[in-house]
Amino acid sequence: MTTMTVYALDSSNGLAARIGRAIGDRVVLLEGKEFPDGESYVRVPQRPEGPAILVASLHPPQDKNFVKLLLALEAISALKPEGLFVVVPYLAYARQDKRFLEGEPISVKVILRSIEAAGATGLVVVDVHKPSALSEHLSIPHRNAMPSREVAEYFKGRLRSPLVLAPDAGALERAKSVAEHLSADYDYLVKERDRVTGEVRVQPKSMDVQGRDVLIVDDVISTGGTVALAASTVLRQGASRVFAACTHAVMVKGALDLMMSSGVEEVVATDTVPSPVSRITVAPAIVEALKSLFDEVL
Repeated sequence: MTTMTVYALDSSNGLAARIGRAIGDRVVLLEGKEFPDGESYVRVPQRPEGPAILVASLHPPQDKNFVKLLLALEAISALKPEGLFVVVPYLAYARQDKRFLEGEPISVKVILRSIEAAGATGLVVVDVHKPSALSEHLSIPHRNAMPSREVAEYFKGRLRSPLVLAPDAGALERAKSVAEHLSADYDYLVKERDRVTGEVRVQPKSMDVQGRDVLIVDDVISTGGTVALAASTVLRQGASRVFAACTHAVMVKGALDLMMSSGVEEVVATDTVPSPVSRITVAPAIVEALKSLFDEVL
């Protein structure tokens, strides 16, 4: 493989170093500061050797990190690398993927097209909310890296008669992938509203949880409400223990307490977003996606 230069913004959360170590090339930390008026400054201290890889996650503060990403992209692009591949482990605004109400923006479209316009020639994201949004709004090659194997490895050998649950039917493929690596069953949760009381209940679509360890997997945990409701429900139905795993732990204040108080034994996430529960690295999945992208482009 040709020599490459990995550039890291401060939102990389260590992933740039892990990617650089796996690829075997140098890692360059971008310089940055904030002007007195709050505007961001970014500088590329070394010219790229061969293709360039920029690693920048869009975790909170999302808007600030997004501006830094665009500034870094323009600066690296001006140095004319042989290719400019952007790794965005957590893609902010990805959940606004359609106009739910008239007058709303398709936010993910704005984010993706801005990255492309700023100079990216290839993009890798991790477990994006709606993978089809990438092909809908990008004309550059792209990959959606899935850390299913890494999540499964974390739990391998720790679960008794495991059942992997998705929070809804739309997330079933993620649960299926983790379950296959664990040689486990999988199912998804369905929501039911009591027409008299208005109470919302969730329960597995078809699987019995009695006496089983349940692993709830999702792409993003924000408030923790869905996981908490699911955990308390399956525990009442006889589950032995409940664990929760997500790719992006964008947890608001109180989310972890809410989930743990509902009976969740452990909450674990990847390192796309820095958090108290980010114990799994997505670096192997990103490196695999990058190599696939290189084979297509270089």
